[in-house]
Amino acid sequence: MIKPAGAGEGQTLKGTLFVVTYGRSGSTLLQSLLQTIPGACLRGENGGALQGLFQSATPLRRAHGEHGLQAQPADHPWHGMAEIDVSAYERRLAHVFMEEILRPPEGARWVGFKEVRYLQMGANLPQFLNFCRRVFHNPFFVFNSRNHGDVCKSKWWADHPEAVIRPQLERADEIFTRFSTNHPRIAHHVQYEELVADPEILRPLFEKLGEPYDAGAVAQIMGKRLTH
Repeated sequence: MIKPAGAGEGQTLKGTLFVVTYGRSGSTLLQSLLQTIPGACLRGENGGALQGLFQSATPLRRAHGEHGLQAQPADHPWHGMAEIDVSAYERRLAHVFMEEILRPPEGARWVGFKEVRYLQMGANLPQFLNFCRRVFHNPFFVFNSRNHGDVCKSKWWADHPEAVIRPQLERADEIFTRFSTNHPRIAHHVQYEELVADPEILRPLFEKLGEPYDAGAVAQIMGKRLTH
């Protein structure tokens, strides 16, 4: 069993936080608010690097299920597949991601990141979320949505026709809602407009995480203009 990345001697990493959303949804604000949790280290975007690891493990798991149920001789095209421990491979990928990408500092209790590059995953997104749920230590998913009309008006999407983007946003939000409903203990869905109107809506999220809600720290962040 691989020791949870970020857990030093005498301390234990409480869990892994994933902020899952799309571009121009207000995710940087949510990232900052989650950093008010004592001992939280929530990194920004990494270009979707974790998706590449998922894409490495997925065909291997499929091949193992089809060709690795029994050992094969040296002259067989799938020789050696039965000896592969796919779960161990996936856990090691997660460990490398934690150590090299998230780089948890000493004393970190919650470690994670926010990413917006998920629309292109389409129907594979639920499978990716289950991969993360399976291989990371005590995972928790915070989904972030925003009014689709406002998202499409952003200059971030200037080169993408609204008729193309809207269906992708709708599909993503459906996945966010379904996953949150099916896994309420490890997931929470935030609506940007509701958050801006009343940050107190985050209290149930902090309660799920078993962490204090610092109203003063939240108010300070809400009053600060983001540099980007």
